[in-house]
Amino acid sequence: MKDNEKLYKVYHRNYKSIEELYDDLSDAILNIGLENNKIIIHYYSDTLEIEPCHLRYRTYLNGKKESGEWEDQDIYFYAVEFVHEQQKGLTELEMNDTSIIQITNEGITYADEFDRKHFISFEDCAMNGPTASCVAERDITKWYFKFYSSSISIKFVFRGLFAFKKRKRFEALRQAIIDSGYTSYDLS
Repeated sequence: MKDNEKLYKVYHRNYKSIEELYDDLSDAILNIGLENNKIIIHYYSDTLEIEPCHLRYRTYLNGKKESGEWEDQDIYFYAVEFVHEQQKGLTELEMNDTSIIQITNEGITYADEFDRKHFISFEDCAMNGPTASCVAERDITKWYFKFYSSSISIKFVFRGLFAFKKRKRFEALRQAIIDSGYTSYDLS
């Protein structure tokens, strides 16, 4: 496909369903979900909802209907811009440690709040860390690991009522990092 054809497709979108719009947006946006025929995008305290309306789209910001309706090519850019504005200055994403699905020698797979899987590469983190083998910083007194990923830091926070259970999960992650040939910097 020629560059001008790609550019044409980007600026001339034609969605046949809300699912097609969701598929397109989910490639560009992390915290996005599709529920009850609505696209829902969360960023901190703000929520953008997009629903089909006749041949266009209606939006709600934090539950309040916004004025106007959006056409196919415009709604995509509006949603991406919403996320971009929210991410300005964003340096860290905080996740619950129980969102970790798998730890391998290559890195960590975790699920976001919409059950979409993401991967943190230990090799990538080591390139951004203070040494060639350090992939994260940890603090057991504050119950977290923060990984040095390239775009933003991913912080896994250990929550729960029972300290011995948190400690067990915390130590399991620390050991998995060591077993993978990497280290984490102790801040505690």
